[in-house]
Amino acid sequence: MLDFPIAELISPEEQVAVARAVAIIASSDDQVADSERHFVEDLMGQMMLLPEERDQVRREFSTPSDLLDVVSSVQHREARIFLFYQAICAAFADNKLVDGEVDALLSLSQAFKFDPDRARSFIYWVRDSLELRDRGQQLLVEM
Repeated sequence: MLDFPIAELISPEEQVAVARAVAIIASSDDQVADSERHFVEDLMGQMMLLPEERDQVRREFSTPSDLLDVVSSVQHREARIFLFYQAICAAFADNKLVDGEVDALLSLSQAFKFDPDRARSFIYWVRDSLELRDRGQQLLVEM
């Protein structure tokens, strides 16, 4: 997993945009699983968003904004990488990646001008990492 000292790297406005974009990705298949909501809530807690900012993010679940409009304010490279990573994790929070989520992730990578092949490889690297983590946790339970 990737660790980012996010508060030190990006502005508060970018942090809100990151959380909003992750919520939009989670809702891109027209179904928001509890695990996806929980992931976004944890992310907002990690970034210590204010209550009104959290409300703004939560509204994205029911009436998502245009993803590319939201991410246009995310300018720093580190913020873009952090956003892409968190969006992938949110998409996999329910243990499945569906077409709408893939399309949204690829649109996001294109908006950030990430190399398409590397972006796709990164998506599957995150998937594999999450699966390995889950397998390791299961092994610990079974020991």
